[in-house]
Order: sequence, then C-alpha cells, then structure tokens
Amino acid sequence: MSDIERLLADYIAEHRAGGEADPREYLSRASPARRTELAALIDAYLVRAPRQHFQEADFRGSRAERTVDELERAIAGRSGLWPALLPRLRDQAGLKRSELVERLAAALGVGDRTDKVAGYYHEMEQGLLPADGVSDRVLDALGRIVGETAQALRDAGRALAPSGEGPAAPAAAFARRAYAEPAGTAAPDVQPSPASERDEVDELFLGS
Repeated sequence: MSDIERLLADYIAEHRAGGEADPREYLSRASPARRTELAALIDAYLVRAPRQHFQEADFRGSRAERTVDELERAIAGRSGLWPALLPRLRDQAGLKRSELVERLAAALGVGDRTDKVAGYYHEMEQGLLPADGVSDRVLDALGRIVGETAQALRDAGRALAPSGEGPAAPAAAFARRAYAEPAGTAAPDVQPSPASERDEVDELFLGS
C-alpha cells in the first residue's frame, strides 16, 4: 500500500467512524507533489459516501465551518494551502493576527511599515497573494514565529496548483462536499503599490 493509499484509507476510516475527518490534516501529511492526487481521491470518496445529516445551527460558527471557509479560499485562491495552514499555525502559537504581523514586520526590519505588512499577510491567509512571489526572507521569519520551517511553508504555498498560476485542481472541491455549502464572504482586495512606487515591503512579498 502506497503512502497516498494509506492516507486515504485512514481518512475513510475516520469519516465512517463519525470523526472530524478534516481533509486539511490529511493533505498536510502527504508529500507536496501528491497532494492534488490525494485531494482527488478524497473527493471521489465523498461523492459516493452517504450524506451525514446536516444541522445548520450546529454548523454556523463551528470549527467545520471555519475549515470549509479556509479550504474554499485555498482552492479558489493563488496561495496554495496557506489559507488553511497559516491560521492554524497562528492559533497553535497563541498569537492574534495583529501580534503576528507586528513580530513579522520587526523581524523583517520594517517595523515602521507594519500596516503594509499586515495587508500582505492578510492576502496570504485569504489566498490572494501568489505564493511564488513571497521571498524566502519572509517565510524564514514567519516560520520562526509560528514554529514551522520555511520549506514547509513554501511547499504549502505551492500546493493545489502545481503550475503556480494555473487554476487549482477541480477535484479539490471536496471541501464543500465534506461539510456544507456556506455563503462565503469575499476578502477585501488589497492593492499593491504601482511598480514605480514599490518599496522594500512590496519586493519582499511580490518579488522583483
């Protein structure tokens, strides 16, 4: 049995046992090169799996709703799995987003431009920022803050859309099937500075 087959079997077992069966957790355990394949397999299983009775009142405000929202941003966005991974790492580190941003800006030596760093970090969590443009310097600093390696963050940012700019794999739509189909709230569009007015912060998050 391959690693992907084992992860799928474990996911199915948890799902059938009535556990949380969070697809995000299983994707994070797969190698970056095979995450899209695992997403497709989970999706195919959920299409055939019996529907669980859905109580909207219980869903609203639950961890399941948050997971769906995060995965929808990951699937539709340009930042790979960052919308699912970064909030979880931030929570594990016991940090509010404002606290993380302040520490990140200070670590990058741009503490006087915290608001600008906040805008770009917001885009990372919302899936709006192309992951390949974010510098290793940012990921190194962010990784030290949340207790993850820069390479793991880079791999997560490149997941779901291996070509970087192409659409996410259609099979990754399992997020909606796993729980429900809430009406998502669009994140605000944070516009970068014009190329002629870019500063160090823009270069750190957008590339040269």
